[in-house]
Amino acid sequence: MGLSDVISDWVKVLRLATKPSSEEYKLTLRVVLLGLGILGTIGFFFQLVGSMLEFTSIQAVPREYALVGGLLVGVAVLFVALYLKSRSEL
Repeated sequence: MGLSDVISDWVKVLRLATKPSSEEYKLTLRVVLLGLGILGTIGFFFQLVGSMLEFTSIQAVPREYALVGGLLVGVAVLFVALYLKSRSEL
């Protein structure tokens, strides 16, 4: 694929591209702003929790608890994956 092929592909794309209508533009803008707001809120709460945890004295979690918790999370993820896989085959 040479340079002339790439340029001809660009020209084809530019010929097919159209300017969005004002309704489509407003809808896209709303979706983007909503996504940014949600992600910003989640990030703010993570930062808030991290700041609160920084100033508290929490004792270390015993190794056994961490191991059992990790295994439970792994089993839960495995069950969710198997469930989603079984639903996609229907």
